[in-house]
Amino acid sequence: MTTLDELRRQQLQQRPPALPATAADWDKLRDIKQKLTLNDRVEALHRILEEKEDYQKLLYAVYDIQAVEGSLTDDDHSAARMIRDLAKERGDVEVATQKIAAIKSSLRVVLRRYHQSRKERKNMIGGEIIADDNNGE
Repeated sequence: MTTLDELRRQQLQQRPPALPATAADWDKLRDIKQKLTLNDRVEALHRILEEKEDYQKLLYAVYDIQAVEGSLTDDDHSAARMIRDLAKERGDVEVATQKIAAIKSSLRVVLRRYHQSRKERKNMIGGEIIADDNNGE
């Protein structure tokens, strides 16, 4: 018959299972109720690109005249293409197979998450967003 002290000693001597060795191994074990949305995936790729100067230039303008490509829409398109290209490089099939329009829409959602959309930045003074003078139209 095993005593209580012997059981405790045996428990202390048992080694815990090894932790996952790679990020992919961790991903396999992740227990989430909902899959990542396209917006979440685009955000992760945006976070990788956000420090690249050519990507920043595409997101900077708030008026067409400031845009790298001459229009805000074209700059958004170019930024979305950069995101899709990065997704292809990283093997993110969910984003890599999306149309540019879908990625562009998600990118706009991501920028709003950080209060950095073109509209918010256009209406920002001293770091504070002010109301439009055209009743939000």
